[in-house]
Amino acid sequence: MNILNLAHRGFSGKYPENSKRAFMAAIEEGQCDGFESDVHLSADGEPVIIHDEFLERTTDGKGPVGAQTFTALRQLDCGSWKGQEFAGERIMHLDELLELVLAHDLILNLELKNYDVFYQGIEETVIRRIRALGAEQRVILSSFNHISMKRCKEFDPGIKAGLLYEYPLIAMEDYGKKHHMDALHPRISCLEYTPDLVGRAHEQGLAINTWTVNTEEQMRFCMSLGVDSIITNYPDKLRFFIGPRAMQQSQA
Repeated sequence: MNILNLAHRGFSGKYPENSKRAFMAAIEEGQCDGFESDVHLSADGEPVIIHDEFLERTTDGKGPVGAQTFTALRQLDCGSWKGQEFAGERIMHLDELLELVLAHDLILNLELKNYDVFYQGIEETVIRRIRALGAEQRVILSSFNHISMKRCKEFDPGIKAGLLYEYPLIAMEDYGKKHHMDALHPRISCLEYTPDLVGRAHEQGLAINTWTVNTEEQMRFCMSLGVDSIITNYPDKLRFFIGPRAMQQSQA
């Protein structure tokens, strides 16, 4: 079984998260199979790649992401907070990340940040951009907002979607199957508490993509369970344990 090595916000353990520098390093240094990343909407409805709903932590801007136009967001520095050697990194548009994924034959787990702030129409906006670039087979959407994932499936039944959650819950495999999902995205601690979830989910046709797995012990544990994807801040470390790129193996 091939386990996908997904770089969490790019190579975020070493580079500024969700920046082009972090994504390129995940490819070149981490030899990842793909990325996990996050999308918000700008004030003018453009899908932008950033984790937080507010700008302060990872940029030199202030206030909500959704209060500024894409042009304004593009002027912000999203690298200096990690170190001056990363100064000048810019917030990416979703199209740019999708183009990177397609160019390098990768997978993208894209989290819709649609729960602390509710972005009207984010599901349709994101799916239309995925369709426009022909990336439907390269993307799986996810969110802690399970209603949002249900809307994605209603808008496009063919789009892949997974349910994010961070505490152990009862019969998640039945819940995911009932709502026509493709995967469950539990926090690693959920698997530590209920390791049999992987087998039960697979019986229902659901993949298990777990986060955020950073230690050798956690990586080996996830591998022993047979999860489908491991999301990590350190794709180089995970690559050492799981071997050559899964995508390359599958194409051999």
